[in-house]
Amino acid sequence: MNIVPSITTLRSYVAYQFSILQMRAWRDQFWMRLSGASSELVVFPGSEQRLAFNRKLINLQNIHVDQIVGTLHTDTDFDHQFRPLKKHTLTRWVDAYLLHARDGWSPIIVHKVGEQYFVEDGRHRVSVARSLGMEFMEATVWEYSLHSRPVNNCQPARCAEKGAAKAYVTS
Repeated sequence: MNIVPSITTLRSYVAYQFSILQMRAWRDQFWMRLSGASSELVVFPGSEQRLAFNRKLINLQNIHVDQIVGTLHTDTDFDHQFRPLKKHTLTRWVDAYLLHARDGWSPIIVHKVGEQYFVEDGRHRVSVARSLGMEFMEATVWEYSLHSRPVNNCQPARCAEKGAAKAYVTS
């Protein structure tokens, strides 16, 4: 009896790779639950007041794939290593894989806090990149400074009205 699947097309090969990755994610998720650890993606801390006013567009950069740790919003389609958990992601995952092999990808959109990145657009591409062992991806980066804070809780619009536009300090 032959255990190796019969693969006739590139699409079926990629679907097979998806299923292997998904099984590994399920296995690791099971063991992490038994040990009390979390296997969920980290959610962007943008709801915190200190990040609300101090973002800037960095534009295109090549970023380390390993520094992408989470998503902008809660996501249960992938585990903490961006391995697929849900079956409905198969088609988009395979399409992302084939697009990379054929034409390459458009840049993903990420938000940077400290040295960590959170995906806004491009979770499937990040998942494929990790499965391929890619070190870098091209991304449009929004950066948030953790060290800037307003003086006397002055909001940016109010500070400008009061002539205190330079009321931001770095601590």
